[in-house]
Amino acid sequence: MLPEPRRALSGALAALLVLPLGAVLAVPATASADDPAGAVGNVVINEVSSNGFAGGDFIELHNRSSTTIDLTGYHLKDNKPLVEDDVPLDGKIPPQGYVVVYTDSPSAGPKSFGLGAADEAHLVSPDGLTTIDSHAWTTHRTPSWGRSPDATGDLAVTTAPTPGGPNVLASTAEAQVTLNEVFSDGASTSAPGLHDYVEIHNGGSAPIDLTGWYVTDGAAAPTPADRVTLGGATAIIPAAGYLAVETELHDSEIPAGFTYLPASNGTKSGFGLSKTDWVFLFRPDGTLVATTFKGLLPDEHANTWSRVTSGTGLWRNGADQTPGAINTFPGGGSEAPPLDPRWDDVEINEIASLNDDDAGNPGFGDAVELVNTGAAAVSIEGWHQTDSGAASGAEPLLLADLRVWDGDSLEPATDFVIPAGGHVAFSSTKGLSGEGDSVKVYGPGAEPAVRQLVDEASYGDGDAGVSDSYESDSVAFAACPEGSDEFWRVTVNSFGRDNTASCATKSRRLDSPVVLNEVSNTAAKAELLNTGTEPVDISGWQLLDSTDTVVHTVPAATVLAAGGYHLAEGVVGLDSADSLTLRDTAGSTAVGHTWFEDGIASYSRCELFGDVTYVETPTATWGAANACPQLATETWPGGSTVATVDAVDAFTDTDNNDEGDVSGAAFDPADPSVLWLAMNKGRLFKMHQVGDLYETFPEWSGGKPLRFTNGAGELDAEGVTVGPDGAIYLTSERDNTNSGVSYNKIARFDVGSVTAATTELVATHEWDVNDKVVTGTNLGLEGVTYVPDEFLVAAGWEVGGTAYRAATQPTPGLFVTAVEATGMLHFFSLPLGGSPVEVKVESSGLPNSMDVTYDADRQALWALCDDTCAGAYNLLRVVDGDFAVEHSYARPSGMPNLNNEGMAIAPASTCTDGFQDVVWTDDGDTDGFSLRAGTLTCPEPAQQPVAPTVTVSSPTVQFGKATTLAVTVAAAGVTPTGKVTVTIDGSALPAATLGATGTVKVAVPKLFRKPRVAPYPVVVSYAGDAAVEPGSATGTLRVVKGKAAVKATAPRTAVVKKTRVRMVVLVTNPAGVTATGKVRISGGGLGSRTVQLVDGRAVVRLPAFQRVGRKKLTVAYLGDQNLPRATTSKVIRVVR
Repeated sequence: MLPEPRRALSGALAALLVLPLGAVLAVPATASADDPAGAVGNVVINEVSSNGFAGGDFIELHNRSSTTIDLTGYHLKDNKPLVEDDVPLDGKIPPQGYVVVYTDSPSAGPKSFGLGAADEAHLVSPDGLTTIDSHAWTTHRTPSWGRSPDATGDLAVTTAPTPGGPNVLASTAEAQVTLNEVFSDGASTSAPGLHDYVEIHNGGSAPIDLTGWYVTDGAAAPTPADRVTLGGATAIIPAAGYLAVETELHDSEIPAGFTYLPASNGTKSGFGLSKTDWVFLFRPDGTLVATTFKGLLPDEHANTWSRVTSGTGLWRNGADQTPGAINTFPGGGSEAPPLDPRWDDVEINEIASLNDDDAGNPGFGDAVELVNTGAAAVSIEGWHQTDSGAASGAEPLLLADLRVWDGDSLEPATDFVIPAGGHVAFSSTKGLSGEGDSVKVYGPGAEPAVRQLVDEASYGDGDAGVSDSYESDSVAFAACPEGSDEFWRVTVNSFGRDNTASCATKSRRLDSPVVLNEVSNTAAKAELLNTGTEPVDISGWQLLDSTDTVVHTVPAATVLAAGGYHLAEGVVGLDSADSLTLRDTAGSTAVGHTWFEDGIASYSRCELFGDVTYVETPTATWGAANACPQLATETWPGGSTVATVDAVDAFTDTDNNDEGDVSGAAFDPADPSVLWLAMNKGRLFKMHQVGDLYETFPEWSGGKPLRFTNGAGELDAEGVTVGPDGAIYLTSERDNTNSGVSYNKIARFDVGSVTAATTELVATHEWDVNDKVVTGTNLGLEGVTYVPDEFLVAAGWEVGGTAYRAATQPTPGLFVTAVEATGMLHFFSLPLGGSPVEVKVESSGLPNSMDVTYDADRQALWALCDDTCAGAYNLLRVVDGDFAVEHSYARPSGMPNLNNEGMAIAPASTCTDGFQDVVWTDDGDTDGFSLRAGTLTCPEPAQQPVAPTVTVSSPTVQFGKATTLAVTVAAAGVTPTGKVTVTIDGSALPAATLGATGTVKVAVPKLFRKPRVAPYPVVVSYAGDAAVEPGSATGTLRVVKGKAAVKATAPRTAVVKKTRVRMVVLVTNPAGVTATGKVRISGGGLGSRTVQLVDGRAVVRLPAFQRVGRKKLTVAYLGDQNLPRATTSKVIRVVR
């Protein structure tokens, strides 16, 4: 029912109440047949509004007596007879209480009426013959007529309407804060169950802060010693909201900011309520805002005293106990409002299945819009709504859930009325499926069978938003034209207003076997594939980018055979972040693929884990089957049994989104009994195991809200890890207060001083990596883990082909983050006070990755993919400098395919009976549980490394020639692995990896060292591995002079006597060493001549021979520092 505004009692009236009742309160009249309740002289019309209040025309009644008066059967009417205008009353009005009746509301009955400019208001007896009180006027008085003073004065124009409270209050917002329910037979503070409580209702259209307001009891007058003063966040009541205040509590249960009198007796605080108590609500300044008293009847104590209509209605005894919720009565209790006779003018006008964190939603998830197509206003008070389920599952539409367009944005509605041509939007009372669903709207009624079906609309897979089956660009399913039964997919929503803008973007889903099969923005190519069994004519079809620009049109007469390809080349204009959409000649569209970074070499359509998706493929296969990755999983290396380890709904409401969304998990390495959990809606939990379940530490109850370093925003917390400094590090891919924008950050939180009084955690440091992790919104950073440098160095991890060194970065280790959209692992150095450094990016081997965990016991990384991959877990170790997948494991057979986004592995030090615990976090909170636990088989205890025997050969090599050093590393019972480094005379050769037998030949390049008499010292260093200690050995390398060869040539072999001869001498070496030094030529009667070599060559002009005959010359190379001496001979014949 429509929560109607209420008002408060004034300080003046509070003063009256503390005096003897007989001195100021009217004495009840004697009941009679024509006035059975004795209302005459006690119940008065205290305020009337005919046009000045947004909530509608109203008549306010006030009981100025000291007893509760039953007005059941009495009537309110205007200037017309009861047969035409009549609001029958049903319930009681407490002493000094106020009741408001909105006479033009459908809930007022079939003869409800508006109040005119010249009209009357009458309270009449059950038989309609006796007037209890009345008021007439000749013109509207804006905003209302009200008695001044209350109860006794004449009616005059007010400064502000105050329906529900004293007119002297002059504040509509405070007047709408009322008492709504009282329960005085509660359990004691030491017993389970409801305690005594008083319920306060905010009937206004905006939240109100009641800090400093207080509740007390008393016998017709307040008891100063009994008081509950409101404060803290709990004191803020939302529009149309309720606050149940328990008047006596165990000290540990007192809400933050509340204070109780009587003060604590060491165990409990506050006061109980008796059946004779009045209840009072005061403002901080002592102004009495409201009071109620049910009267003295035999059954008064055991039952709840409640208003029939929230905040403003008459009261009844015997209601259900509904603290903090709308009042209900056994057997249906209060009447449902009647169905507005113009109900058939209301149509479902727009639907969106987008969640509240999906881009393109109107500001909330599962949106539904109604439009009034008629010429008169229609009330939807008491209406119900559901999805495709049965009518019995329909839930009521609450005023607090309704939103209307204020010209700029959707704002809370102030009533249930849709004006002619107007719209109202709300979040579906049942979650709407992206893969197709229905919306059904019903009229009022306590029983589903009597509710009128007002309208229903259904949509198909992806028509109203995102789909898990394919990529949909629709953001809503809208009636085009407005208010019609013809619905279209639209890419712009218009909730709360006319659908003209939405309908301008309407389209039908392209339902065709022809799909985008491969695309590359860098190669400017796209490929279509006919996945069907029949040919398809795609002539004139178009490809559109993200701006709806046509980037390719299929040529005429193009028919794709079954299994055939169409290659679009020269597809220019595609960006690093873009999309391709197919559009046929009829205008039907389907999104092919959306990407957020260059696809190298392409993005290919692949079937992975039973789902079709697009993945980046290093090899493009235009016109052929795609080169899709394959992932064969092994059996989970632990127990098959999985158990839930949190209480049902333990995380459901802590972030106010009615679902648990725990994501990251990590055991604390300093205390493995501590489990840290991160919740998407910005909360951090510190938990420990109590029995079979994990519970928060007392000071961490409900988790701690997380803020960025500026103290604002809310982290979309995904992954969690403990840093080397004991601080908590979290990944966040968005600011939840601006969820449509990517905001990839890593934040550090100091948790060392958290107490129960800590209301939130503000990051001490944060690192913005948004420019390094470029993805779509809600597809960025997920898991995070800390990896120490010692592990990376010992494992032989490399960056850019060079061994990673601990001194490379100013941090003792790196933080590894998993990225959902790409499955990549980004390694960051995060210096405090400095900018993030992306050291390396590696593949997890998974198309998507939701968590990454460093396993110190296995010296490995685990990467996790959720139900997208059917629950796959890759174990990665360093191989040849990079992380490589050593094993791919399936989820434990006892665990369903859940949306597990986090995995925490307890250290091997906690192993019991050969198993260590593993805890998974289910972001979907399946069946109300977020945590599940299983086991891993504990790793074999690490063997103590054995000492190696390292040997190295000592070769002799001629200068100019290459050689090898044979290195052998041996160890007892194990074959060493890893790398060795060789230095010769202090100069290091590139590191070499041992082979399968623990040996390796290390190449010594040519010209590495000059010849010398003493051998060069050789040192071999072995880095060791997990089973073998480091070791070393020494050897020698002897470098000797290389070989030299001499060749002498002359132009002629016979010369005439007394003719000079020109001779060319060449000195060569097999290894290509250039000879230096000199050559000497002697013999033949010419004496001796010495000539300098230039680049291994010398030219000699010999003296003329004086005698004929055969002359033998000796040509000698005299050697240098690199080559030895060498000789040859040359014969020249001298003739006449």
